[in-house]
Amino acid sequence: MSQSNLPPILPDAEVTLIPAEPGGPDMTPDWVKSLVLTEVHLETATPEGTFDAAVRVLDHLADLGVNGIWLTPIYEKGPGGNGYGNVGPHTVEPSLCPDFAPGERWDAVRRFVAAAHERRIRVLFDIVTWGTVTTAPLFREHPEWYRGKAWGNEAFDWTNPAFREWFISVAVGNLLYTGADGYRCDCEPNYAGYAVWETVRRRCHDAGRKVLIMAEDGAERRFAFDMEQDGVLWYADRDRGGQYADPVNFYLEKLDIVDSVKTGQGIGSADVQRRGEGGRCRFYTCCVSNHDYQRSAVNLSRLALGYQAIFAPFIPLWYLGAEFGMKAERQVIYFVPVDWSLTEKPENAAFLADIHKYLAIRRAYPEIFENFPPDHRDANIRRVKCDPVPGLTAYERYAPDGSRSVFVIPNSADKPFVTAVSPEFTGSFRVTDLLTGEPVPVSGGSFRAEIGAERIGVYLAEKV
Repeated sequence: MSQSNLPPILPDAEVTLIPAEPGGPDMTPDWVKSLVLTEVHLETATPEGTFDAAVRVLDHLADLGVNGIWLTPIYEKGPGGNGYGNVGPHTVEPSLCPDFAPGERWDAVRRFVAAAHERRIRVLFDIVTWGTVTTAPLFREHPEWYRGKAWGNEAFDWTNPAFREWFISVAVGNLLYTGADGYRCDCEPNYAGYAVWETVRRRCHDAGRKVLIMAEDGAERRFAFDMEQDGVLWYADRDRGGQYADPVNFYLEKLDIVDSVKTGQGIGSADVQRRGEGGRCRFYTCCVSNHDYQRSAVNLSRLALGYQAIFAPFIPLWYLGAEFGMKAERQVIYFVPVDWSLTEKPENAAFLADIHKYLAIRRAYPEIFENFPPDHRDANIRRVKCDPVPGLTAYERYAPDGSRSVFVIPNSADKPFVTAVSPEFTGSFRVTDLLTGEPVPVSGGSFRAEIGAERIGVYLAEKV
């Protein structure tokens, strides 16, 4: 268990709340700045498919440099359920904790959260708001809490005050009892809506808990959501369903990463993008894979995971296994067992080692990589002068005082690339290759970047 480069998990009383958007209320815990998220489906993450077995996953992620996990639904599936279809958020799936009695299953969850926190990993539960499977006891006991159908099952009636109070109380109670750090909200804000999640947040705050709430769909903040699952998704090019069926890496194939950040193109909900107001909030994910993807998008691409997510001004988010080359073709990743044997193959192990390096660099320079202004368009990213110009935009992430910058130089070609990089520093400076730790000669106000095929070069330039 290695966690030395992960930020400690402070008591909530020591956590500062910050605005999620310019002029907004203090609502978002500032630990979100350091967050790197991996989605984990416990039933497929290990052969055993249990909380206890998944502690090995926590060790893997802590060693890698990941400090946040989004757990797919842990609730009892019931007959006909698959996790996202389940019997309600007040339950726990028995197969996840087979050694616990029915009345003690939330103790197993609490123990797992504690194990994650020991490793400096925060935990988000996935919560389903559209309804339950038809076989759910809740449907028999409270038919008045339901109205109509959703996803082939029974839909909750969010206009029913008694149901709303029950659901909010359960949602808050689960976090307070287990110590978990928040929710990813399935299909939100399209079912429960903003007012429900605002109430959940306020009650958590009143109880001394400062939590993260992430919508699935594009969402405004409204004291309800801190971010959405797909912060980067260019709706003018494709909708979410299209992205999941045939995913693309937007900053490798569709959008210029610096232009996108500075204009908000492809960032935020479909509505705000149509209004030309994308990218005006503080935090956005760059989600390079999730459980709904039907084809892998990373596929051992250092550019996909490093260039557009880990080093860029986003919260990186990917599905477990992408960091060592898990692939899926025309099947929903949610149902695919994680193949840990891939980590023993040379190509996959080398890729995993590079992702480890990328995350170590991100952790080593928090003043650069954890710099999230209230308006994302003000992020500390700018285009880098290169000669010749690489196929993708080279960019730098710079310190607030201008004393140093990290340069990210991509090579999307299948052969090595050499370019001269000219930092916008006045006076002398020194350069270090952050992937090797070796100094790089500076001549005439520029340095040579030698980047392998389909690799990225990462360099630190410091004034002297």
